[in-house]
This record gives sequence, structure tokens and C-alpha cells, in this order.
Amino acid sequence: MLVEIVFQYRTLIGKCDLGVGLEWDEIEQISAIEGAFAPSEDDQRMKSGRKFRREAIKLDVIMRGDRIHDRVELVEVGPGGFVVRHAPFVARGEQVEIQVEDGDKSYRFRAQGVWMKDDGDDYKVGLALIGMPVCLNKVAVSHHETDAIDEIAAAA
Repeated sequence: MLVEIVFQYRTLIGKCDLGVGLEWDEIEQISAIEGAFAPSEDDQRMKSGRKFRREAIKLDVIMRGDRIHDRVELVEVGPGGFVVRHAPFVARGEQVEIQVEDGDKSYRFRAQGVWMKDDGDDYKVGLALIGMPVCLNKVAVSHHETDAIDEIAAAA
């Protein structure tokens, strides 16, 4: 899954930023991921300074921030950032958290708003990833029984 690859990349870059250092196989992983997301020579957006290309994807995710807790659609993923649609207003530089659920894993990415365009009643927002992401493993202690909270989440 693309989100897991971006998670691995951001984690390894975070280790470098912390000064922990990387093993040889981790350095090879970074090189392979950067090579996979390298821009093509005819990509006009790369001339404006973007380091990586983004891949199209379609996932429902949760965006959290100051007075933000909305379900949005993740439409583009890359090691440098995300693009979401059907999003609330996110000011340039405003920090948000993107929560991506994948089976028993929950990926949490910190990002800040870079650009925003009208998208009908909502906005299409470009987000630059910042810091190290977090991956939570969900474990059920007992069998879950459907309740009112599940119905509310399903209706959203």
C-alpha cells in the first residue's frame, strides 16, 4: 500500500533528523523509495521545486486540527505530501493530522497546509508532511458488538 511506503520513508527520514543514523539496508530503502517517486523529465511541476511526484489514490481518511475533525478523501500520495478533497478550510501553514485506517493499523501523519483550491462546497488542499508519523496497531481484547457509535460512524 502506498501509505505504508510513505510511512516507512517518513520514519527513516525522521531517524536522520533526530541524528540516530541509519543502517545500510535502511539507506537502500530510502534510495529505492526516492527512485520510485522520482519525477519524470517532462513533469512541469518539478520545475517549481517539488522533489517527488505523487501517486493517485482514493481513500477515506480523517483530518484533525484546530476545530477540524472531518472525513476527507485522500486523492494523491507522495513522500513529500498529500492532496485531499472535500476538505474544510485549511490555512497556509496550519498544521493538521491525517489518520489513515488500514485493517488493524492506523497511520497518523502530521502535515501543514501549502495550497488550497475551491472544490464545490468544500476545498481541495495540498499538504506537506512534517515530522515522524506514528503507526498504531489495533488489538481487540474481546469480540466487538455493534452499538450506536458504530451506526453513527457508518452514517457519516
